[in-house]
This record gives sequence, C-alpha cells and structure tokens, in this order.
Amino acid sequence: MGMFCYQCEQTAKGTGCSVMGVCGKSEMVANGQDELIRSLKIFCYYYDKIRDKGQKTRNTTDLFAMFCLRL
Repeated sequence: MGMFCYQCEQTAKGTGCSVMGVCGKSEMVANGQDELIRSLKIFCYYYDKIRDKGQKTRNTTDLFAMFCLRL
C-alpha cells in the first residue's frame, strides 16, 4: 500500500512522510491509524443518523468513539 503519513505536526516540510515517519512511525502503524479514522468516520455518520431519528443511544457508544479518537 505504501506510506503517506500526514497525521502529525512533525511531517517533513509539512508535506507528509512517505518512507518512515519523522516521529518513528512505521508504514504499518500509519496505515492502521488511517484505517481506524476512516472506520470511525463511517461509524459516526451512521450513529448521527440514528440519533437524528430520535433513537436512544448508550453512553458506552459515545465513550467508545471518544476513546478511539484520542489514541
């Protein structure tokens, strides 16, 4: 898949890291974090739709999303 990491303020010249992160992050970690964020965006989209319809939601679901985002 290749690496293109733009997740932190340490990226070289503000353009993103393409081989190894300036911070030491590997390609596998960068891609895993990107996938987690993509999945959370999808999760939150549908979760929002459920809440818009007036459905009750659990606090644990809110906590799950917040926990994942602070990783």
